[in-house]
Amino acid sequence: MFMFRSRKTALVKRAWKSRKVGLGDASHQETSQQEAAAQQLKVAAFHLLRRLTEPQLELLVAALDSGGGDPGECVLVPREVGVECVGGRSLPPHLLMVWVWRWPDLLSASQYSATPLQRLPSCAARNDHVYVCANPYHWARLLQTESPPPPYSRFSSDLLRPEDDAPSEDGDSILESQETGGTNQFATYASHGTGSVPWCQVAYWEGRERVGRLYPVCSSSLNIMGDTPHGDGLSLASLAAHSPTSPSDQVKRTREKIGLGLVLYQDGDRVWVYNRAEVPLFVTSPTLDGGLHVRSHFIVHKLPPGHIITIFDYKKARLYQKRPIHPDLLHEGPIDQNAVRVSFAKGWGPNYHRQEITECPCWLEILLVPAR
Repeated sequence: MFMFRSRKTALVKRAWKSRKVGLGDASHQETSQQEAAAQQLKVAAFHLLRRLTEPQLELLVAALDSGGGDPGECVLVPREVGVECVGGRSLPPHLLMVWVWRWPDLLSASQYSATPLQRLPSCAARNDHVYVCANPYHWARLLQTESPPPPYSRFSSDLLRPEDDAPSEDGDSILESQETGGTNQFATYASHGTGSVPWCQVAYWEGRERVGRLYPVCSSSLNIMGDTPHGDGLSLASLAAHSPTSPSDQVKRTREKIGLGLVLYQDGDRVWVYNRAEVPLFVTSPTLDGGLHVRSHFIVHKLPPGHIITIFDYKKARLYQKRPIHPDLLHEGPIDQNAVRVSFAKGWGPNYHRQEITECPCWLEILLVPAR
């Protein structure tokens, strides 16, 4: 029994050390109220950790040590377990976990408001009505896109600036998870047919040059990584290794930042992108902004690390494709209304010095099979 307790205690302490730096610690600059809140948070986190079994703690520590590179298996906790936290309020266990171990800014301690969370495809507890997964790397923050904030307004010319001076990527109901099922001449079209057909193909670009072959995606999810493999998926470095030209210094620097990259997955009528890199992604999609019948451009949306966004909605696509394209775009040539573009680390558009995505060092074109 002594050995068991020692092992479990060591795992609890190891998990606590993996939290975001400073969260739960009081400092001499804090007020007495902040110190009390920090102490309550630490007590709540330790209380939840001690409820876990030793195998659960081992799974959790492995996921925390990987930093999301290997999200691991589910850590299941009964849904009815509420953890008393700051101010005497009770939090769902998964909410406490993501607050402490991933996003200290997720909650307002005074109001307990939060950005909604989305369960990732690596989580197997989606339809479990008894247990909730408390693995913080099985959750992502859902990016709200109803009203894109500055500096992404096309008409805010006074906000024009070099991209390196762009605002930080920090993002903004106590929450329960929400579980749901570019316009340039370089657009291409996904092939499709009958039988076992990929639901999309991925093209990797460095500037104006497409690198490697089109990569067909048949499984429901795909990891797209930089130069270090983290599980199965598409390695951009592997594609770039077959390029006949040497990359520029800027491409090399951007490649180094891609790291864990992103997760692309299809869920029913929606396609999602989860940013698991340490740099923001920039995304345009025909279904994010009302389609090309209502505006003459796509808004570039910034997706911070740890956030997730619906990049394509088949229901919307079917509706939009019945409407005429905005007349200002007719001179652009062929436009693929089933193509999504994602740039790593570098933005483009009217508020950046890169006006077109073809000026970005490393970017993807996700070519979806047309909606029927």
